[in-house]
Amino acid sequence: MSAGGPEDAGGSVAKLPFVVKDDTKGMRDLVVAQVPVDKLRANLKSATSALAEVFRDIQAVGQFQLDEVTIGLEVTAEGGIEFLGSLSVGGKAAITLKFTPPGKR
Repeated sequence: MSAGGPEDAGGSVAKLPFVVKDDTKGMRDLVVAQVPVDKLRANLKSATSALAEVFRDIQAVGQFQLDEVTIGLEVTAEGGIEFLGSLSVGGKAAITLKFTPPGKR
């Protein structure tokens, strides 16, 4: 294993194919990019750690228990993680929280 991350059998850094947006030269085409596994892993760890902190205190609303959280993420060609949403002045992204009544878990 190199300092850059896990290696495949040929000695190069392991990558995964992802379909991503190509924003070069003003184009918005979809392309297949080879995303470095080590960068993707580090960015996913960072994003999920931050989300765990955000939701740490949201366990219940009244008598309803938090059962599930759904958040859309997008992978960039470089292995970055972005929350899905719109790029407007206010910026927004959707988070779905599913609460269940007592005794239904």
